[in-house]
Amino acid sequence: MILEGDLNMIKSFRSTKILYYIISFFGAVFIWMKMLLDNNFYLGGLVAIIWIIAISLIMKSFAWMKMNKIINIMRDDCNLEEYIRILNELLSHCKDRKSRTLLMLNLSTGYLNAGDRDYAQQTLDHIDKTGKGQLGAAYRVSYYNNLVSYFFMINDIENVIVSMEKLKLALNNKNLRRVFRNQFLYLYSDAESLLNITNNIYDGAEQLFDDVLVREKHMLSKVYAKYILGIIYLHDNKLSKAREVFEFAAKNGGDSRFVEMAKEQLENLS
Repeated sequence: MILEGDLNMIKSFRSTKILYYIISFFGAVFIWMKMLLDNNFYLGGLVAIIWIIAISLIMKSFAWMKMNKIINIMRDDCNLEEYIRILNELLSHCKDRKSRTLLMLNLSTGYLNAGDRDYAQQTLDHIDKTGKGQLGAAYRVSYYNNLVSYFFMINDIENVIVSMEKLKLALNNKNLRRVFRNQFLYLYSDAESLLNITNNIYDGAEQLFDDVLVREKHMLSKVYAKYILGIIYLHDNKLSKAREVFEFAAKNGGDSRFVEMAKEQLENLS
């Protein structure tokens, strides 16, 4: 999930950061000086501030579109290698702490979907979780959600439970915006169902992940949901349905970890 706040999306990209500072500074100075010559000192200051805010919003929109294009390399193309390469390149020149947190959260998501345990852990270990306000609340929810995914990946169920408790607390943070709370509540519900499956409790799981397929529009999310449905179908002895969804995951999952996992299940069905 992409998270934004203040100037962090702008500062994630060298081009938008440079443009923001140049256009906002020189534009504000020009406006202020021009109005100062017309004896409108205070009005000039006000208009200059409005100019800076307007440029900030425009540059944030450009940066948002750039980040969205990058994130879709993972979500729609299922090209984890390229997605990870781009984010590592952005991190190599990003010095702003909050911007780095944003990039590292997205990078950890990439490593998790690629199945790279070591780099996923290293990235999660270096994420700053001390942010305040709405931005800090959103970052903590994203962090604990990814931590839950990491512990599921390494089959550490004890720490899955611990991390889910921390995620639940983060979701109740009064500073968390409603839009983020609602989105992550879906993911928390998915994690609860996965936890039940690990305990051999499959009640309601098929319907839940059928709903995920309806809810999610991106290919990687569909591949993930199809794979989990395959596990559920195997439990219910619906072998033809299991084969169908595993074939979908193997065909459409790009270089995500779900491809090899689906292929392994298909071999077991042969």
